[in-house]
Amino acid sequence: MNFAIIGAGAIARLRKTAIDAMTGSEVTGIFDLDPDRARSLAASARVYGALDDVLADDRVETVVICTPPNTHEEIAVAALQAARNVIVEKPMAPSPEACKRMIAAARAAGRVLTVGFNHRYFPAIKDLRASIASGRLGELSHVRGYTGHGGLAEFKAEWMYSKDVMGGGALLDNGIHMIDLVHYLMGPVEDVYGLTQDRTWQLDRVEDNGMALLRGRNGTVGSIGASWTEWKGYHFYVEAYGSKGMARAYYAPMSFMEVTMDRPGGARRKRRNFYLPLIFAEKFRGWQSTAVRTLVDEMTDFMALCAGHPAAGPIASAEDGFRAIEIAHAVYASAESGHRVTLDVAP
Repeated sequence: MNFAIIGAGAIARLRKTAIDAMTGSEVTGIFDLDPDRARSLAASARVYGALDDVLADDRVETVVICTPPNTHEEIAVAALQAARNVIVEKPMAPSPEACKRMIAAARAAGRVLTVGFNHRYFPAIKDLRASIASGRLGELSHVRGYTGHGGLAEFKAEWMYSKDVMGGGALLDNGIHMIDLVHYLMGPVEDVYGLTQDRTWQLDRVEDNGMALLRGRNGTVGSIGASWTEWKGYHFYVEAYGSKGMARAYYAPMSFMEVTMDRPGGARRKRRNFYLPLIFAEKFRGWQSTAVRTLVDEMTDFMALCAGHPAAGPIASAEDGFRAIEIAHAVYASAESGHRVTLDVAP
């Protein structure tokens, strides 16, 4: 499959590394508003002068959108209308309404649109999902997840914490991965209650902490925390609890723990995995080695979908991308009103 990458920032570099590592895939070219940045990433690939040039290139089968979120809708709709498949980085768009328009364009064009939730491909998350699916945890009760980092020092550009560009703060930044994962693990969400804070950075209309309780249609409960004031440093975990046990995925370093019982309150059996090859790879090649690995797996699933085959792994659909944005905005609405917010029907 031939890919064109729109945007030449950090995530675009990881995407290109992943595509270059895959069999049967090639980066046809790069487009960025900064031609020098595009040239530095393109290597032997073409540097396009405009989006129209990308869409006029008959070799391009898929467009990978790695630009700021407020540009995603315009680029995705244009690419879909030009009969290209699309991968869009998270967050899918700043608003649920924009996500719906992107989904409508994909359906009208009969093309594949997916969202870059590569954390689904973390080995620990896969093991956590398998624990739930196996029944070893018993009846699922609740899923809780948290992600945090230290805030402004983590950002390379001001647009990364701009309400107009991102659509929100911590919940739309690092938190959008956690929203997706909790929703993915617990099942369909019916309603949301949330709170936000902006006491530390006091930025324009964006939260530095967001907390939410999700109620599932089947009675399962989810809890989410997303923070830009995690002074211990980067922190990420997801836990699932059932009537006969629990499982936990943690990063970084990547680890997994499962505790199971033959009955509620019975003797506990503990299982752990520390993914040593992955940890050693990160030690010598950085966290980027894990990111590239997940992107290869994700885009392999994407190529299967484009070929009309089912994905082998947990790739996030456009509808998943919409639901994550809808939940984040429901947290904002709940925080403002003080009331629980019921989610919309499927887009």
